[in-house]
Amino acid sequence: MKPQNFLTGIAHATLVTTSMTAATHAEPGQPEIRWLKPAETTPHGQAPGARDRLLTTLPDGTQAYVLILQTGDEVVTALQDFAHRHHVVSAHFSAIGAVRDPEVGWFDPTRKQYKAMSLAEQMEVLSLTGDIALGANGQPVVHAHITLGRSDGQAWGGHLLRATASPTLELFMTTYPEPLYKTLDPATGLQLIGLPPVSS
Repeated sequence: MKPQNFLTGIAHATLVTTSMTAATHAEPGQPEIRWLKPAETTPHGQAPGARDRLLTTLPDGTQAYVLILQTGDEVVTALQDFAHRHHVVSAHFSAIGAVRDPEVGWFDPTRKQYKAMSLAEQMEVLSLTGDIALGANGQPVVHAHITLGRSDGQAWGGHLLRATASPTLELFMTTYPEPLYKTLDPATGLQLIGLPPVSS
């Protein structure tokens, strides 16, 4: 083989290999990945269509609400807005519905960061559960985990970082008068709920 033909063959093989690598990296259905510090996971969206209604109040001050999100409402933002609007000091919630373009996280304790994984597609919310407690700054902090169903029936989920309601999310929230407090855990960099030891 002539030197020129040999070099041309190498260049062609390199181009094909590069194209295959790029195609594999951008393959549809595979999540985009980035790494986030816990402080970088606060919501930044909007939820103008979210509406809530008080369903019942118990004698001890416990209250039950329904919170309905409309198309385009960012889920974590809606939860955070609710917590601020109703001065929530402790709560738990669950929801079903559908969302698009979700991003979920998996916490890596060695890196003290979330492996944030996002998919640009429509999904069913199989389950969404979480709690609200007061953070180190005295403001309510939302902690939510989500399991999502993809179009092929596979489940996918993790710590909820962001998702957009599409067309709706139906959420039931129970709030409590007794506050729960989060403190910064230096070992992980996370804000964790702490309880006083039980006295004997």
